[in-house]
Amino acid sequence: MKPETGVSYFANGWLHHFERDLEDILAHHCTYIVHCFSENEMVFARQRTAQFFQMTRDAGLGCWANPWSVMGLFGGEQFSAFVPRNPDACQILSTGQRAPAACPSAPETRAAMKLWLDMAIDFGADTIFWDEPHLYIPDWDDLHFAPDSAFACFCPRCRDSFQARFGQPMSQTGQGQALPIQPEMRQHREDLMVDFLSEMIGYAHDKGAKNAITLLPVDDEANESLPWNRIADIRGLDIFGTDPYWYLHDKDCETFVGEQMKKTMDVCQPRGLTPHFWAQGFGVPSSRENELETGFSLAVERGAKSIAIWGMHGCSAYDGTSDDPEKVWDVVGKTFGKLRNR
Repeated sequence: MKPETGVSYFANGWLHHFERDLEDILAHHCTYIVHCFSENEMVFARQRTAQFFQMTRDAGLGCWANPWSVMGLFGGEQFSAFVPRNPDACQILSTGQRAPAACPSAPETRAAMKLWLDMAIDFGADTIFWDEPHLYIPDWDDLHFAPDSAFACFCPRCRDSFQARFGQPMSQTGQGQALPIQPEMRQHREDLMVDFLSEMIGYAHDKGAKNAITLLPVDDEANESLPWNRIADIRGLDIFGTDPYWYLHDKDCETFVGEQMKKTMDVCQPRGLTPHFWAQGFGVPSSRENELETGFSLAVERGAKSIAIWGMHGCSAYDGTSDDPEKVWDVVGKTFGKLRNR
């Protein structure tokens, strides 16, 4: 079976430019586009987004919609408009600071997420891509307003839920210091995200969309980890995978990809989910571009049925681009062609 091959798409709002990009994407043997549909597009580019989605489908490509940085709950490089407008719906960190991210327990958060889903699906997305869902991760914030060890959520809703679940209050926060995550708190955090994703994935499924999810390739003990098996059991989930970015994590390509694909297949095979794999197209060092062929080929060999690159042309539209973005894009196109035509 030939793998489906995708690319993320962002940083462009011009229709004539997207027409050229579509030809470029097709020439690089992609079968679907992951459109980054942020809160900015929700407010200022609804018509253009719907046009891009239609053009994608008219070109015979799958049309995935990614809630890019929406409410600070997913991966991406965007600020949230929801957060400053809804301060009482935000996460509270173990340091007592209000995080620039919504709490999944807040009714306002869930209503806004469903509004995003309504738009994405009504505009023509056939698949919703849940990209690295997470509670606030201070280490990802280049402004460093909270210590890396801080974690969420200590908002009043979460405190009440924790008390009802465990019969004890959450540990008290202290300004400027973070507390270690206790087992009960880890369970609460997992339950919070699983419940949120279950409702949203089910909602998208009931509206006729497929659901794909990528979880972070971290150890189970990491603060940002989520329970792979529990999430894989969510009703309406179709595609499951991870993104072992070996350049970013300073890992050996074959070892890291092999480990994460085994973990992915252990989750997908018993449930009949489509195994999904992402490779990093940004920040690729010079002379190491061919590792992308190694990583993609190994992922497919180990069972991946859907593979994708983040993003086109070595992410040259943003800081953090690859040293030779055009060579990265060339390797991706040739690799996708080999894997699709073998």
